[in-house]
Amino acid sequence: MIPLLRGASLVANFALFAGVPYLAGLPVAGAVAVAASCFLASWWRCGCAPAGEPASGELLAAAAEAASRMGAPPPAYVRVLPGWTAGVVRAPRRSYGVLLGDDVAAEHRVAVLAHEIAHFTTGDLAWEPFTDGPARHLLGLSRKVPPCVVIACPFALLGAPLARATELRADRLASDAVSSYPAILRQVADKMGVRGSLLYPSLASRIRHSARISK
Repeated sequence: MIPLLRGASLVANFALFAGVPYLAGLPVAGAVAVAASCFLASWWRCGCAPAGEPASGELLAAAAEAASRMGAPPPAYVRVLPGWTAGVVRAPRRSYGVLLGDDVAAEHRVAVLAHEIAHFTTGDLAWEPFTDGPARHLLGLSRKVPPCVVIACPFALLGAPLARATELRADRLASDAVSSYPAILRQVADKMGVRGSLLYPSLASRIRHSARISK
């Protein structure tokens, strides 16, 4: 199912990137060039790690443990960001970096990082610039430039089925690797908020999914 959703998301993004300039009067070659440029910008943006503080030895150890549980190499870097957040970023030489908020409790780190590393082990990062990456970055830009949400919504709605499938798969793999993952997901639900609700599955559905697969 996920390969089909990836293909559909790629085609939909291309249609949006190329369709608007084409309808605005640009020739086909020009519209294709615009779409290629947009995908290139998305590829570059998806590989850019946000600025953050160097990780402590304790956090590096947690990241290494999470990687080991997921059958992945250690991350190329670990950055600490303010607040409650977590993420994984494509790094050079087929590697990855992980990001973690300083509000994530120490007892939750391995489980949260296992979910993020699952996106690397399943190849989600390789497809990200062409599938759900454009929607996510447009939604992020809309926080600074509110009108961008109008542009982001079509990308987010078309990419939502893929984002839902990959998030639930990462939950399943993290649950397999960390037995306490479903319980930890419930504990941190109130801190994760509703960010990305246009693109990602609700926390309630993720908790129900993790509870089912842990039985």
